[in-house]
Amino acid sequence: MAVVAMTSVEEYLRTSYRPDCDYVDGEVLERNLGEIEHSGTQGEIIFYLRSRYPSLRRRVLPEQRVQMRAQRFRVPDVCVLAADAPHEKIVRTPPLLCIEVLSKDDSMGEMMERIDEYFDMGVGACWIIDPLRNRAWCSARRGQMTEPADGVLRAGTIEMPLAEVIS
Repeated sequence: MAVVAMTSVEEYLRTSYRPDCDYVDGEVLERNLGEIEHSGTQGEIIFYLRSRYPSLRRRVLPEQRVQMRAQRFRVPDVCVLAADAPHEKIVRTPPLLCIEVLSKDDSMGEMMERIDEYFDMGVGACWIIDPLRNRAWCSARRGQMTEPADGVLRAGTIEMPLAEVIS
């Protein structure tokens, strides 16, 4: 059995991880990143949202630490903050939208756990995008993840055709 070294919140917050890591109840967890499909899709999402929604341009953030609760921090692939959200080094105000891009080693079960945490925090909507299978799911509430029949992901007034961000 592997031994996990526990880390304090203070140590996590003062440490720079490359790439950044999640922090769950004292454990620093690596995220699955680094492959062309993931990175390319993440970049296209950011470009699409920033160019189509200029009022949110500085509010579309890649890999931003979000504090879910006292002992839990997640780093969504992309998060979108409300135009009037406070400027926070670590986001503590629920984002409008959290987007997760699946990597080949991600499981849907683990991803749904993250999505549930986002909704518990008060996030307005979540999207999961699978660039390897050209599929995506969106949800505006816990437990209701749907694949849009028309291929357009929606979160309030934000819309993004999947075909625009996946090649």
